[in-house]
Amino acid sequence: MAAALTLTPFFEPENADFPGGELFVAGYKDENGDRCGIIVPVEREIIENLVLTSTPFEPHLDSDGSVQAWPGGWVSDEMFGEMLKGELLPKMPIDELVAQTLSLDRNEPSTGEDGVLESYVVMRERLNRAVALVDEEIARRKAQL
Repeated sequence: MAAALTLTPFFEPENADFPGGELFVAGYKDENGDRCGIIVPVEREIIENLVLTSTPFEPHLDSDGSVQAWPGGWVSDEMFGEMLKGELLPKMPIDELVAQTLSLDRNEPSTGEDGVLESYVVMRERLNRAVALVDEEIARRKAQL
């Protein structure tokens, strides 16, 4: 009777020492972690297009005021957890996000087609509405104590 061979599917950069390379490979590995059988090369651009164009991300605001991108609803809880552990979904406090935007726009004109002044007025209105909503929720919760 032939011995059973357990194969595990894999998908990884062609060269583990150079993960930013242009090729990925897919196939099977044996119990020792060695690639075996047919190995299929896949160009990085194909993978990036497939993953990045088929995964919707949604903005998420934590109750501590941190903004974070979350993958759309089809990502499993396990995968979401791995993305968080791998720091693939970084958080940024909302005040730092605003500061970064203002810094990036520092040399932009105030008015005209590319002017930012009008957008800043809209941003301030939205932030003021957000502060009012948070103040209302704080008051509601304090009243329940």
